[in-house]
Amino acid sequence: MGKKRKNSIFTICFSLALLLLGFFGGFLLGERMDQNGLSFEISIFTILLDILIFYFSFIIQVVIHEAGHLIFGLISGYEFISFRVGSITIVKDEGKFKLKKFKIKGTGGQCLMMPKTNNYEELRYILYNLGGILMNAITSIISLIVLMSVDTNKYIKVILFTLIFVGVLFIITNGIPMKFGGISNDGYNTIAISRDKFIKYCFYIQLKVNGLAYKGIRIKDMPIEWFNIEDGIDLNNPMVTCLRIMEANYYQDKLNFDITKECYENILDTTPHIVKLYENEIKCELLFYEILNGNMEKVDELYTRELQNYIKVTDCYISRKRLMYVYNLIVLKDKKKADKVLGEFEKVKKSYPVKSEIESEEEIMNFILDNINVV
Repeated sequence: MGKKRKNSIFTICFSLALLLLGFFGGFLLGERMDQNGLSFEISIFTILLDILIFYFSFIIQVVIHEAGHLIFGLISGYEFISFRVGSITIVKDEGKFKLKKFKIKGTGGQCLMMPKTNNYEELRYILYNLGGILMNAITSIISLIVLMSVDTNKYIKVILFTLIFVGVLFIITNGIPMKFGGISNDGYNTIAISRDKFIKYCFYIQLKVNGLAYKGIRIKDMPIEWFNIEDGIDLNNPMVTCLRIMEANYYQDKLNFDITKECYENILDTTPHIVKLYENEIKCELLFYEILNGNMEKVDELYTRELQNYIKVTDCYISRKRLMYVYNLIVLKDKKKADKVLGEFEKVKKSYPVKSEIESEEEIMNFILDNINVV
């Protein structure tokens, strides 16, 4: 997508959001005016109430959005894997639903599903990708009909209008093809998959690998051929980058640390416009390997303020516990802190949703404990 087109899409979205915000603000002010339209009924209570209504409307639309992916995913032939709102995650484990805890930076929720087909060309992706905004649209339309046709008090009107406002905001930000911080939204993914056969393959493999990982199948036990990339493919595309990261994860799961490090370094060297999220994840892993290799100069270079902040906001990742364990043990030479992180590692294992990742991280941690001299 050209730079001019990107700027045009951003301008349109920004203008629509401002227009929507104007309508929203005007409606709230109208509801706060007295019958003669001369004074406003504004107080700390009404402001807090409006904030509370907006917050819960946002949560409701997040749930509805993810439920849309779930419903239309099931219709399209996908298998349920997990459903997350905030950090609360429901996973299906051996036929039973279990409550776990996990959060991904920059996302309010996520519904993970796995295609049942073994042929990516048969993958039905349109309804699955757009199911979220379809449900947001349905909710907004129903709220509008009730608002226009039913005589309700002003608080119910504010709730309904807020649901409409948030729903339309979701439709704009998820439906109009664009990227946020390099991450493609639902509309962008749908168009990208329809235009490029290999992107469709990458999308399929990403869902397949994630689904199997949640079921407890290690990535090292999956075919390495799944992660092969054709010549001439744009490596900066987030879906292609994800495939390359999965290849590195494959070798890491086999404890082939030298090859893994080479893979991660190669990704950074050959992907100049890599998504920041992926760049930070790779740098976390490279930091881990430089610590193990005792290359303290490189450790200082990687452990920037930016990466430290990223490590903090992804503290719930089980791999972060492994990283901070070796950092405290080897770099800071603080066994007390390292033991504390080791305890946190054990605690995270109990609520972490990805079974195979727990197994893999346990194996890596055991390798560390067996091979690193305790200070």
